[in-house]
Amino acid sequence: MFPAHRTTAGLLLLADLPDEELDEVYAAERHRDRPGERPDLAKLRGELARLRRNGFAVNQERSERGLVAVGVPVRDGDGTALAGLSVSLPSVRYDPLRLQPLVATLETAARALEADLAEGL
Repeated sequence: MFPAHRTTAGLLLLADLPDEELDEVYAAERHRDRPGERPDLAKLRGELARLRRNGFAVNQERSERGLVAVGVPVRDGDGTALAGLSVSLPSVRYDPLRLQPLVATLETAARALEADLAEGL
């Protein structure tokens, strides 16, 4: 299992947390026995701010070499991120010029999931 900051869905969920909760998740004492897993919080906050602005996450080899994943949040009726919807592909097939159409497709699917959740399906 990977830490949240190394996965696409994890980044999407972390981006929704208030600063105090992010501080709790990555408190130094929680990572005392595995300090290498604790990210640079200033850098992570910058990445999460960019993710919030863009509305999607791109995970380029964070969790596995040679793998890129692109994801969008799935939200409840109040706008809280419940999950992430992503697609993964080999990094050799990733083309940044095709990012926007991919994100648009993911967003369409996420909105459909949100509608189903709202209806209790």
